Amino acid sequence: MGRGRRFVAAVAAAALAAAGACSDDAGGGDALAVEAVSTRPEMVTGGDVLVRVSGLEEGDELRVTVDGEDVTDAFTVEGGTATGLVTGLPEGPATIEAEAGGASGRLEVENHPGTGPVFSGPHQEPFACTTEEHGLGAPTDDDCSAPTVVRWSYVNQAGEIVALEDPTSPPADVATTALDGEEVPLIVRTESGTIDRGVYWIHVVDPAPGEERWDPSRWNGTLVHRFGGGCGTTYSQGASLGLTGGAAGPGADVELLRRGYALATNTFNTFQVACNDVLSAEALMMTRERFVEAYGEPRHVVGEGGSGGAIQQYLIAQNYPGLLDAVVASVPFPDHLSIAPGVTDCGLLENWYATRGADWTPEQRQAVNGHGSPATCAAWVASFLAAIDPTTGCSLPEDQVYDPETNPEGARCTLQDSNVNLLGTDPDTGFAIRPLDNVGVQYGLQALQDGVITVDQFLDLNATIGGYDVDGRIVPERHRAEPEHLERVYATGRVNTGGGDLTRIPVFTLDVFTDPTGDIHDRFRAFQLLERTRLEDGRRSPNQVLWTIPGDGGLLASVLGDAAGDVRPAMIEAAVEWLDALDERGVPAEERTAEDLEATRPPSAVDVCITPDGQRHEGGDELYEPGHPCAEAYPLSGDPRTAAGQPIGSLVGKCELVEPDPDAYGVPFTEEQAARLAEVFPEGVCDWSQPGVGQTELAGTWLDYSDGPPA
Repeated sequence: MGRGRRFVAAVAAAALAAAGACSDDAGGGDALAVEAVSTRPEMVTGGDVLVRVSGLEEGDELRVTVDGEDVTDAFTVEGGTATGLVTGLPEGPATIEAEAGGASGRLEVENHPGTGPVFSGPHQEPFACTTEEHGLGAPTDDDCSAPTVVRWSYVNQAGEIVALEDPTSPPADVATTALDGEEVPLIVRTESGTIDRGVYWIHVVDPAPGEERWDPSRWNGTLVHRFGGGCGTTYSQGASLGLTGGAAGPGADVELLRRGYALATNTFNTFQVACNDVLSAEALMMTRERFVEAYGEPRHVVGEGGSGGAIQQYLIAQNYPGLLDAVVASVPFPDHLSIAPGVTDCGLLENWYATRGADWTPEQRQAVNGHGSPATCAAWVASFLAAIDPTTGCSLPEDQVYDPETNPEGARCTLQDSNVNLLGTDPDTGFAIRPLDNVGVQYGLQALQDGVITVDQFLDLNATIGGYDVDGRIVPERHRAEPEHLERVYATGRVNTGGGDLTRIPVFTLDVFTDPTGDIHDRFRAFQLLERTRLEDGRRSPNQVLWTIPGDGGLLASVLGDAAGDVRPAMIEAAVEWLDALDERGVPAEERTAEDLEATRPPSAVDVCITPDGQRHEGGDELYEPGHPCAEAYPLSGDPRTAAGQPIGSLVGKCELVEPDPDAYGVPFTEEQAARLAEVFPEGVCDWSQPGVGQTELAGTWLDYSDGPPA
């Protein structure tokens, strides 16, 4: 059974259970199943929904109504089912009822505006529109809406996507591809417009353009939804980072189009626009809804993207299961909030090296930083430390941006303030909660134990490292988070804990090894994911697949996904092969077990490691054991927190504290040094063996932030 059909069946079952399969006047006849095909029935958007009525008998006369108004003409009957796009739904709840041959059924739906929000919470304000930059013209309302546009392009013999002014007359240099056993011209139909206040693009191969509706016969049945990287706070409609598509626009990919995939993206699926995974999930849901209603019901929906695009996929799979059938992530991070401590640590350390630690060697700095290169911390500072600075990062006029002196009511361009719907407000400051804490962190602990720095250097570093104030400025005191704030972060799924679908759907992760170059995409991040998704018995979850390739390095190449080359399509193909096998097994994702995943795993769904000498190694955990060529070529490093003793798989954001013991460091402390150790850490040092302060289980999935963070 295909992905879309599984999704519909689950939604319909829930809806029918809540609303009743039969109307009160059904006369005792059998129930008809009335299903929302394009989205969840309580999350319909834009005034329309694709509906399927099943259980019809031959000769039955069907009648479908919406709140009593006849809409039967929208339905086409084929066999025992009828499908139709119901339009003109009022905002809010509505009842769709079907009657045929004495049987009846109904479906309760709730319609939301096409501009959103649905579950992501109140719209961000102020907000800058970018429709003109994307060729959609000036916005038509305050929500940055614009008319839908359809354009054509083609892939030429050089593999470039070029504009096609007359789609009925493709030029002589058009490339071809074999789809469904026939060689067809690679002409691309692109629809763009606005959904959920973001700009979206849908790309499909259209070998015979000009028809009123797209012919899906050459489509392979899989929709690849693409996610852009970064982690920004623009307060704008934005643009898609790294998803260049030539004349077709963001999200188009020649190799995936050659293989018959349909492609889609939305600017809110680029984390550099808005580093908000709930908004990304909502934009995915609504863009997918548009695809189903206008193009067809996919067998599978596969996510694809790197860096911030990986974060979105992991968190959507965890927190909004059912939206993605498989994840294909490259240069990964598990999430954005649990990696933030190491990023902000880099800002403190780089500042310290520029002052008190100016005479420290590169080797000492690298040992304290924990990375594979002494340049990595500087790369973090240059690229993403600004996320805690409220004065920079917004794509807004200067007079709308926060300044503590001249504009204290302006938009604060921080990660936490742009996620205020998810995190809530700190009553003491009136600003969004910032779940950052470095109290008790022993910077350079591993370097001390390895003899790279001295006891006095260790103590001086930790005595003077400092922290950040509410405006992201370095101050002498360490920064701290409140336990109740951290509990909210864990409970609502802002941290990747391996919940939801993260152990139930195929998850392919690609590591492009660039650690020695100073790239921020450290290899150990992929292993963080493997640790966080372990099963209760300690086994690695069988849905997780890791591929490793050598890389040339560089932040830009990693974010754009260039280093992944042709590996991404191969990973998508393997994911689809696995999904097809799971479909044949007939177990829906929410009921899937480790045994189901193991039994259906195709030969292509194994760990792959290509070493710098070009050798391909396949297998499982043995690839990473000491002495294996993969482990030797691609060693694991860490970050300032792992160098301070935090285990790779740890979820701790704020550590429990224990009194420091000078005898526990493995190096001798004098009495004077022991006394200073107690002075430097008056509240205690981190005990990484305990769960974090406020650490709790995921409270649930499909959470709604309309009224702020769920209690």
